[in-house]
Amino acid sequence: MNSRVAVRCSRVLLEIIIIVLMSTEQMACQAKQEDTSQTPSQPTKALQDVGSIELSQESPILAQLQMDRVMRRPIRVTLKAQAGKVLANENRLAHLSPRVPGRIVAVYANLGDQVKQGDRLLLLDSPAFGEAQLEYRKAKTTVGVTEKALERAKALIDRGAIGAGEHQRREAEFENARADLHEAEEKLHLLGMTEKEIQRLGAKTLPHAEVAQVSLRAPFTGDVTERNATVGEVVDQNKTLFTVADLSTVWVQGDFPEQQASRLKVGLSIELRVRAYSEEVFTGRVLYVGAMVDPATRTVMVRSEVKNPDRKLRPEMFADITLLSEEQAMLTVPRTAIQQAGDHTVAFIVRGQRRYERRNVTIGDAAGDYVEITGGLVEGEEVVTEGSYSLKSEFLREQMPTGGPL
Repeated sequence: MNSRVAVRCSRVLLEIIIIVLMSTEQMACQAKQEDTSQTPSQPTKALQDVGSIELSQESPILAQLQMDRVMRRPIRVTLKAQAGKVLANENRLAHLSPRVPGRIVAVYANLGDQVKQGDRLLLLDSPAFGEAQLEYRKAKTTVGVTEKALERAKALIDRGAIGAGEHQRREAEFENARADLHEAEEKLHLLGMTEKEIQRLGAKTLPHAEVAQVSLRAPFTGDVTERNATVGEVVDQNKTLFTVADLSTVWVQGDFPEQQASRLKVGLSIELRVRAYSEEVFTGRVLYVGAMVDPATRTVMVRSEVKNPDRKLRPEMFADITLLSEEQAMLTVPRTAIQQAGDHTVAFIVRGQRRYERRNVTIGDAAGDYVEITGGLVEGEEVVTEGSYSLKSEFLREQMPTGGPL
């Protein structure tokens, strides 16, 4: 009996020893595995040098690379208008109305005609104008009568036939008559009569119809862009009968983003293109820069004057406008130094014989072969220009994860 109990106790003790030994071995293996996972056998270059790359001596990329310095260069930035159109030069634009009410008896100009300064556009029969001319003729006659009376008074006072008071009265009448004539003449000028036409009123007799007629004339050489006149129509000073525009020069209005407002100045050059003449470039100068920002579009209005001798530019044409800003010294790099890597704009800085650092940069305006740098680079640093795309591709390739199956 005792021997059986001893055998059983021995077996239980042996099983406990085996279980303890197996547990110890498992814990040792687990600890070894954890230690192995925490210590890599060989670190990768991407983790050693984040943001940089070193090319081997045999790399074919080395032969492609060219460098340049980050430095301040004088450049002229081109600014593009968001919208633009051609307008008539309002300093050479006239909306013509009659100066006196009347009835149109003749029209001499049609829509689209080219007229010269002083050309008659229409003839108006106006009783009010006739009255003004008759007042002039009456004042002129009065001047003649009072002038002769003054001459007689001068002769009589020399003989002692009249006194000084009578002479002075006739002299005053003559001066008053001259003043009335001047007033009547100025009124005719205001009504549109020329000096030659007024001189004709000095004739002894004039037909009534001719006296009552007034002409509407072109104030300058230009094109008739609007006509609202019909023979027999009764019109007054409130109706515009003709619009004449001198299109030898036109205005061009462009809307520029408000962030470009500091570069917009009077006198700068602009280049203009329209669809009708897509291969031709028109040039002009800025006349006016808007004092306010349009709250709806957040733009600043710029108005320029462009010469238009061939009348190719027509009001209300849409236009592509480019403004050439003043030349300024800016921190720049060649365009070829700038690459796009995902959401970042990058450049590669030379850090050694075959070592290059990738740098995130912020760019501004571009002009010609150069790009303005507003952040990320320091003046004097050497950047890769030609071959920067190949360098970016190699950098991305090395950043890709490698290794066998998990």
